[in-house]
Amino acid sequence: MLMPPLIEKWNTLRDEDKDLFPLLECLSSVATALQSGFLPYSEPVYQRCVSLTESTLAQIQASNQNPDQVEPPDKDFMIVALDLLSGLAEGLESYIEGLVARSNIMSLLYQCMQDTMPEVRQSSFALLGDLTKACFQHVKPCIPDFLPILGQNLNPEFISVCNNATWAIGEISIQMGSSMAEYIPLVLNQLIEIINRPNTPKTLLENTAITIGRLGFVCPEDVAPMLPHFIRQW
Repeated sequence: MLMPPLIEKWNTLRDEDKDLFPLLECLSSVATALQSGFLPYSEPVYQRCVSLTESTLAQIQASNQNPDQVEPPDKDFMIVALDLLSGLAEGLESYIEGLVARSNIMSLLYQCMQDTMPEVRQSSFALLGDLTKACFQHVKPCIPDFLPILGQNLNPEFISVCNNATWAIGEISIQMGSSMAEYIPLVLNQLIEIINRPNTPKTLLENTAITIGRLGFVCPEDVAPMLPHFIRQW
């Protein structure tokens, strides 16, 4: 009963129509709630989100190259598309694997993770964490490119960005196991700084503590020497 009118609205709205924003947010919640029940609608929704992200990135590039001729795009289209992809990954779990395999989402995600706008990076890291949980086989080849970016975004000045980057590192470490050891130097010192920082928001402190714990679980020999620097706060 719920989906047909939503999909009808989805099909009638053009990509540049700002009425897409509330619809994408709504579908994200529905996809998360319905889980595999969203499968019949997942492919066109997934493909359009990828298309919205791709077209926004292309407009950003065109605007950067010809700022006098091309106006910068509204990045909110890309942000809500990334958020809906996160909802799909969270809801469909492993069922999203085939959609990811047939798309270029990982290369698009790599670009989004480096965007100048914090909200784009925030949504990118959330999607990375959800894809790590749902279909790590597609994330794993990108880890050498992704981990340095995650490490660079462990900056508590941007709380939500930092929080999502911290969470994504924790999810990746569980999947990587002992292979995470080579990336410990990229992230551990920053995480220790965050957990020792005064007035750090509780949610970021909790996520940081969990991620440090996960790193210690998979790479105890690499994390143990740093224990005196964070054990009291942890």
